[in-house]
Amino acid sequence: MFDAIDQISRFLPVYLLVFGRVSAMTASMPVLGYSTVNIKVRFLISITITAIIAPGLTHTFSAHYTSWIPLVLDMSREIFAGLMIGFGARIIFEGITIAGSYIGLQMGMAIMNVFDPSSQQQQPIISNFWLLIMVTFFVVTNSHYFLIATIFDNFKFIPLGAAAFHPSVGREFLYAGTQMYDIALKFAAPTLIFLLTIDVSIGFMARVMPQLNVFFISLPLKIGMGMFLLVVSLKIFQSFFGYIFMQLETFVTVIIKGL
Repeated sequence: MFDAIDQISRFLPVYLLVFGRVSAMTASMPVLGYSTVNIKVRFLISITITAIIAPGLTHTFSAHYTSWIPLVLDMSREIFAGLMIGFGARIIFEGITIAGSYIGLQMGMAIMNVFDPSSQQQQPIISNFWLLIMVTFFVVTNSHYFLIATIFDNFKFIPLGAAAFHPSVGREFLYAGTQMYDIALKFAAPTLIFLLTIDVSIGFMARVMPQLNVFFISLPLKIGMGMFLLVVSLKIFQSFFGYIFMQLETFVTVIIKGL
């Protein structure tokens, strides 16, 4: 009986710490972290991954808890580390959402919002469209295997209870924020320039022919050309996706090294 209690006190903290980090990553990572994935499904995935990882860490984890306070503190550390790794992967997806909001604003569709099930908020319809395209490309190209590998391999670089939040991690998040807007602007630039050219042309026509009903012409023209450019930009997205995925790998790798 006492042997069973000793075994439970030895293995249970390992399983709890692993579950804390894994559940935080699955809750914040793209695809798995979206609210369209049922919480029960996400919980089962976290439990399954924990059952696979934890047995291999029980022999290397040497900490012994005599009180629940140190265990709670280490659980908080693991959850925070998992959230940081997950958000490091998700921040690139937010850049694509921002690009969609830029295009929607220039097309005159900024007030046309739809409910985004991934964030439980109202999002511009173009942002929602590009997010779905990004997720589709991510899954079709098997890039989601990188996220699965990250969930398993991060325990090799960040031992349980040993995550250290260095200033380099904060600097990397600031840099990732700037890169998020950089990616959004680069991706939206062709459409924005073309629509801006249409605005300039319509303005010139309004000066030449004052009797022209500019508002009656400009909105349908910009929406129609914007839709056409969205279809054309699907080809651009294929060549741009490699750069996006490289940035995602870089952010996640630097965050894991910083932790």
